[in-house]
Amino acid sequence: MTKMFQASKVAFCVGLAVAASSSAVFAEDIADTSDIEKIEVTGQRLLGVDVVDLSDIRKKQANDLEDIFRGEPAITVGGSFGIAQKIYVRGIEDTNLNVSVDGATQAGYLFHHQGRLSIEPEMLKHVEVKAGAGSALDGPGALGGAIRFETKDADDLLDEGENFGALLKAGYFSNTSGTKLSGSFYGRVNDNWSGLLIVGKNDTDNIEDGNGNELQNTKTNQDLGLVKINGRLAEYHELELSHEIRNDDGMRNVRPHFLSAGWNPANEQKSRRETSTANYFYAPDSNLIDLSVTLYKTDSYLTQNEGNDSRDGAGVESTGFDLRNTSELGTHQLTYGVDQRKDTGCYINGSDVDEKAKVVGVYLQDTIELSDSLTVSLGARYDDYELDDADGQSFDSSGLSPNISALYQFDDHWSVRASYSEAIRGQKVKEAYLIGYRSNAADLREEEATNADLMLAYENEGLMLSAQVYDSRVDDVVGTVRRADGRFFANAGELKTTGYTLSASQKWDQVEVAVNYSNNEPELDGEPLNDSDLGLGTAFGDTLTINANYVFDGLDLELGWNARLVKSLTDVPEGKPNKPGYGVHDIYLEWYPTADDSLSVNLSINNAFDKQYYDHGTYGYSTSSEQYLGLAEPGRDARLTVSYKL
Repeated sequence: MTKMFQASKVAFCVGLAVAASSSAVFAEDIADTSDIEKIEVTGQRLLGVDVVDLSDIRKKQANDLEDIFRGEPAITVGGSFGIAQKIYVRGIEDTNLNVSVDGATQAGYLFHHQGRLSIEPEMLKHVEVKAGAGSALDGPGALGGAIRFETKDADDLLDEGENFGALLKAGYFSNTSGTKLSGSFYGRVNDNWSGLLIVGKNDTDNIEDGNGNELQNTKTNQDLGLVKINGRLAEYHELELSHEIRNDDGMRNVRPHFLSAGWNPANEQKSRRETSTANYFYAPDSNLIDLSVTLYKTDSYLTQNEGNDSRDGAGVESTGFDLRNTSELGTHQLTYGVDQRKDTGCYINGSDVDEKAKVVGVYLQDTIELSDSLTVSLGARYDDYELDDADGQSFDSSGLSPNISALYQFDDHWSVRASYSEAIRGQKVKEAYLIGYRSNAADLREEEATNADLMLAYENEGLMLSAQVYDSRVDDVVGTVRRADGRFFANAGELKTTGYTLSASQKWDQVEVAVNYSNNEPELDGEPLNDSDLGLGTAFGDTLTINANYVFDGLDLELGWNARLVKSLTDVPEGKPNKPGYGVHDIYLEWYPTADDSLSVNLSINNAFDKQYYDHGTYGYSTSSEQYLGLAEPGRDARLTVSYKL
């Protein structure tokens, strides 16, 4: 493979989607998302496959989804605390993205008044985000893009020549008087097999906002665990087995993302997610075979009024597989395969009500080096959907999702990329807490997405600049629609998002600085999205992020500053209030006081100036009650974590 083709694959990553931030990270090989080789990129995080890596997560002392994505201007996370948080990518809610953990798709939607994703940052190696319908390899139904969480394995923690070890962590959070304890135990049994066990506990009190007000019923009591085994069965044959569990219990408001009030009382709630994954890889010394097989099962559920006669609950179980192979034929790198997922959603309240869905897909993606300057990637997937809902209705739909992108490198510094892609999503298991209560419309049709973007990038001696414009649309998007005979899950119209991202970064020997700007305008049938468009998305103001860090030579000390500046949102539906802008600043320090780096100290001060504000992704102001219904963000939070590696 030529050096130019390697460079072209890196540059393809530049063109796929969202704006970036600083520090050395891993960008995904554009040719195949199953290819486990990563291309290390120094400097600004490239556009496209936007990556938050282990270093970012550690320095931020990330404790929830908002911490993970704090530096990404095209992403906002509303909800204030873990169980209530939702991710919005370019204004599109994560319900419209294909989300996976170690290849296991996290399908389903439990309850529209809380987030659907639960992940413990302590377990993560890195997170990859693609915005907008993209590659055939992103899986079925990726209308708004894809998010991939990848957990650690033993090799991520073992030093060279080390066979066994442990990493013990103890953290304290001042805002919630919270503690976080975790232990990672890992080892290499022999040259072929290694294993990892992570266990942890996170206990916090209620959040305090920037005005010193305590937000009732925001305490957390989380238990987490991860077991992962990696091994070589024989030459060229590798196996990875993992099981992850995260429990999040507590006294919560019935609608956790709303404030505590008489109409929103608290009760004991139990939230669970378990994911089991088996990954098999076969990569002989052949250009024709690079095979991977993923089998998975995810079970998530929520119960309310735990321990009394009013107990009810809802859950979603997903099982599936993905079988794919990559072949190199001359200038072509082809990845092709088949995947399937089955989902069961249920609501439990005296009698069980459930519904079942299935999707089967076949796909092909080809990356072609046409010349030293021009590389093209094109592909398609065909998906077939079936749904038997709780009201006895049956739906089926199918369709083709093609894509094409082209990268042209003018010289060693300048490149331009253009892409166009489509995605289809058929009828799916509805929100679990509404199974048996809200019906699908009899004329429910599949959703169809398109995404077009154009990107220009420049790179030279540590300086990276990029600019991108995009246009994403979802026709016949499914949402709650009020009709003469009631409210239904029905096709609500066209969901459209247009915008642009700008990024600049510079890396010197000891200093890195990155500035990123994002503008996006999500609309439903020409009207700006608003907070009540639950399950679709919401609008947020133009966002500027600044990330800077300085490494002190000889002291094993890094000092960093992150700022998130959000412009006031004035493009709102008639009768809705503007969303006020805000600026939040975080400072962090990472220090290794011992010569062998066995001891590390992380100190961060989030919201350093104790700003009182509401994230634009949080449910906002009610004109009828003349008050904010959503939760304010936490005020100043000093976090201290001490880690010791045995």
